Amino acid sequence: MKILLVKHLWEYEGKSIATYASSLSRAFTEAGHEVTEIDKQNILEDNYYRSHDLLLDIDCGKDMTGDHKFHLMHPKIQSLIKTVFFAIDSHGNPDMHQVLSRQAHHVFFAVWAKRDLFADHPSATWTPSFTDLEYFDGKKFIDAKTKDFCFLGTRHGQDRADPMVKICKTNNWTYDVDEVGRKGKHCWPRTAERMAACRFGFNHGQKHDGPNLRVMETMAMKLPLICDKDSRDGKGFLFEPWQHYIPYEAYTYEGLAERMNWCINNHEKAAKIAEQAYTEVCNNHLVQHRVKTLLEVVQ
Repeated sequence: MKILLVKHLWEYEGKSIATYASSLSRAFTEAGHEVTEIDKQNILEDNYYRSHDLLLDIDCGKDMTGDHKFHLMHPKIQSLIKTVFFAIDSHGNPDMHQVLSRQAHHVFFAVWAKRDLFADHPSATWTPSFTDLEYFDGKKFIDAKTKDFCFLGTRHGQDRADPMVKICKTNNWTYDVDEVGRKGKHCWPRTAERMAACRFGFNHGQKHDGPNLRVMETMAMKLPLICDKDSRDGKGFLFEPWQHYIPYEAYTYEGLAERMNWCINNHEKAAKIAEQAYTEVCNNHLVQHRVKTLLEVVQ
């Protein structure tokens, strides 16, 4: 297929900024398809859309001016080309995502808790968050561990780690909590490098968005993950507590201190959980798996 993949074509210091949209582009190419990356900013001539087989419009955040841009908003887009909406942040922009889904022949959404937004769509598929071993692979890193716990990401929301930080301070444990990189700058591979310097990962979702990207990235980095157990998110369909992650109660943080102490005092058992999680991610939750699902639906 000839695929138009819509993304932010950002560069910094003369180098293209790698994102999960870039990962999708590479995976489609590896699967034997011709991919043309086009900028979210500019709607194209009708005949250009017609000359391709598929338009993949990815929810990959706001542009530099703080706006969301989508080719799906072209009023005639469905008559010009087969369209796909890849919805990642439906918990943050539910109304916008519902409107965009009506412009797409196929919808693939990451947030299980927001599945009702697409309940009436004729082709809506749950495709959970994923990661990319090109950038997040614990086997590639042999760095010495300098911190105990980490909560790292590329967007705001670091205050969700405040209870973890408080427990660390009480016990004199070290931690790394940070927004690695900023919009329009490189955050890979620095995020993985920072994770690799830590012994354990921490996650707390927002608005029942699990499993979010941080879950997949931390597991791929082979860090034992202390993660909220939320009955409303999709994590329970993919991962088992104490087999793939160390659970505490979502939104109350109950059990968090005990779980952190358990990790500190049970390195080998925690490492076994991390190894099992790494295997699960490698077998089922990489960018290649999501591309395979998408192609099975649209072809």
